[in-house]
Amino acid sequence: MDVKTQRVLLTSAARTATTACALQTDKSQQALRVYLNITAASGTGGLKVLIRGYDKVSGNAAQLNGGGAAAIVATGTYVYEMMPSAGTAVGGVLETVSRLLPVQWDVQVTHGDASSYTYSVSCDVLPL
Repeated sequence: MDVKTQRVLLTSAARTATTACALQTDKSQQALRVYLNITAASGTGGLKVLIRGYDKVSGNAAQLNGGGAAAIVATGTYVYEMMPSAGTAVGGVLETVSRLLPVQWDVQVTHGDASSYTYSVSCDVLPL
């Protein structure tokens, strides 16, 4: 029986460039909730959270979400969800994508410029 799990994908650190977590593998989990916690923000450039799946043959990453409507430039905790029948994004949830979690995936935080942001990324991996 599958259970909900929580993971730290990127520990809190100041970063100035696009960063991805280590490749994750989930053969039976179906849904994902990603938390971006920004504790220091430059206010320029902004951050976007991208969930990517990987092609088994080539190993190439494919972007599975849009990263939210706008880049984030302020401190706070922001949530992104990927799960079947995802509802409308409300509250702290910036984006919901209605699709299943791929077997191999990662989360990439893209930076709009080279300004510094301090943030961490964690997630819930969920069965259906």
